[in-house]
This record gives sequence, structure tokens and C-alpha cells, in this order.
Amino acid sequence: MKNNVAILTLVGLFSVSAFAAPVGQTFTGMGIGIDLDTAKYTSHGQNGKRKASPMIVLDYGMDYGNNLVGIVQAKAKLNRTKIANDLTQKNKYTVAYQQGYRVGSDLLSYVKIDASQTKIGDTNYRGYGYGAGVKYAVSSNIEVGGEYTHSHIKRNGNKLKGNELIAHVGYRF
Repeated sequence: MKNNVAILTLVGLFSVSAFAAPVGQTFTGMGIGIDLDTAKYTSHGQNGKRKASPMIVLDYGMDYGNNLVGIVQAKAKLNRTKIANDLTQKNKYTVAYQQGYRVGSDLLSYVKIDASQTKIGDTNYRGYGYGAGVKYAVSSNIEVGGEYTHSHIKRNGNKLKGNELIAHVGYRF
């Protein structure tokens, strides 16, 4: 009997996340979150290391109607990450725009463009990136997602290309 009650309780708790959030109320408004970003940079045929690091995310989602959602986003990575044997990424700041299509009420697929500035060693690099991703609304306020971004950054002829895989958890107000 106790096992049946425990199983029913667990099924009830997990089934709450299966209910879709209300249409038109997901992915819009102010949001805050954490991204776990793993990036690998290449330069002149040399590959760097793939390292994971957290990023703070602030964004604002706008509902354009017809299931179209635009999200303006700012990210900051403030910790150091060793990206090659002799190179350390000291910080990274990114401003992005994501244009998405709401599939049902709880799934958003999107494409994105971004502009970024990063300090590697003692040099500031600037560049752009583009990518695609998906977000899932666990509830009206909680989102999880994944994203791929390809970035190009440069400074005085030194060019770095990066491939980033990003996992996202966020809260929308």
C-alpha cells in the first residue's frame, strides 16, 4: 500500500510538467538565467580545448503575434577559462537577437545573431556569431533549452572561429 501511494505521488509530481503552459504567455517578458557554455576555438588550423563555463543571461521576449517571438538578450561570462595551452579567456560579453517560432504553447525554435567582445590573454577581440536553438517552457515562468552558435572574432589580423554548445535554464517574470 505504501509503495502504491509513493508511486502515485511521484507520477503526480512528474505529470505536472507534462501540462502545457498557456498559449501566448510563454517566452515573453523579462527573463534571467544561467547558460552553461562549452566553446572550442580554432585559429590558423590549430584547435583549442573545449571548456565549459557559466554565463549570466538577461533577456526580454516580445510576442509579435502568429506564434512569432523575438528575444533581445545580453550575456556576461566573468570567469577565466583556459581555451588553449597558452591562452586564457578572461571574460566575454554578448548582445544577441533571437527570432523564434512558438511550436505549440511550450516549445520555441529560433535562429540568432550576436555581437560579442571577449578578452583573451591581454587582447580584446570583437566579432559576431550566428546559430540556432530551442527552448522548452516547463511552466509559464521556467524555461530550459539548448543552442549552437558559430562565432568569428578578430583583432589586428588575429582571427578565431568558435563553435559553442549552450545549455540554458531561465526564469521569466
